[in-house]
Amino acid sequence: MEYIATLVGIFKRNEISEELLPFVEFKAKLEGREVLADDRVAIFNILTTRSYLVVFLDKEKRLEDIEKEIEEQGYARLNQESRTLLEKALAV
Repeated sequence: MEYIATLVGIFKRNEISEELLPFVEFKAKLEGREVLADDRVAIFNILTTRSYLVVFLDKEKRLEDIEKEIEEQGYARLNQESRTLLEKALAV
């Protein structure tokens, strides 16, 4: 089965809902980092599941890096709409 990752949104720390915050904190702990107020975080839902994947959008991160991270941690691939939205967000 192939899983599809759909972008829920791109948030800063204070914009993350209480429902999604534990996923962000878990990912930060895995990476050995603290979630800072100005960190941009992309949150993806894995379609047909209740799973969420978190990717920190560090300045050096490219779309290819994000796709690889999603594939490795969620065995998923981005849908086209999410890819387009990420391209725009990374260009800022």
